[in-house]
Amino acid sequence: MNHDPEQLAAAYLTTMAPRARHRFEAHLLACEPCWQEACLARRGRQLAETARDLAPPQLREDIRVAVTTAAAVPAASRRPRWHIMTAAVTAAAMLAGAAVLARPWPRSRPAPDAPAPPAVIAAAVASYQADRLPGTAVPAEPAPRLTPLNLDLVGAARGELGGVAVTIFAYSTPSGARLAIFRSSRAFPEANQARELGGTEGAWTVRSSGVTIICAKHTHAMLLLGSDATLVQQAGALLNAI
Repeated sequence: MNHDPEQLAAAYLTTMAPRARHRFEAHLLACEPCWQEACLARRGRQLAETARDLAPPQLREDIRVAVTTAAAVPAASRRPRWHIMTAAVTAAAMLAGAAVLARPWPRSRPAPDAPAPPAVIAAAVASYQADRLPGTAVPAEPAPRLTPLNLDLVGAARGELGGVAVTIFAYSTPSGARLAIFRSSRAFPEANQARELGGTEGAWTVRSSGVTIICAKHTHAMLLLGSDATLVQQAGALLNAI
């Protein structure tokens, strides 16, 4: 059978009609080159698809268009299949990476009149470093219990932090190590250079001006701050924030 395994595999994963797809699937069982090419193409597509939850919706369509265009290029003008797949996966990864660097959390898109995302995080760090509460109102919610870590509550208040309404609970150990917990009714925006701990629904962490920050998973509406990174991580684990 005179055919192009690379072109057939690309079409199989993108534009092949249902009837032709069934015929090609039967052909795969007897054709080793087509089988290998389909496996390679599928792996490349899986790598690209892993970015779909992290990137804007347009990214996935851009990848599909690129793959479809590649499938339509005549066989004589194409490079060896490994180079094509490598270039496609690399391009997808670059597009996904750019989107990750630029994106906000899905649940934390700021309103048009909200402060710039870094302002809230910077205000939290400044409040912790100054050991200052952002207001004087009494919190309506109870303070998280952190006595297993020898952290005693030393202050609590409601107020504003970088234009965002927050509740803060301040803790200290007998040795003087401090921890601050900021809670809000909405998600905190992701800090610049943050490292994600489990994808878009997981927690994120960053070190800023000597302060370790952990933003709790799921709602991203709680920040834990402290100079002792280990203590912050232990508190995050105790509160099921990471």
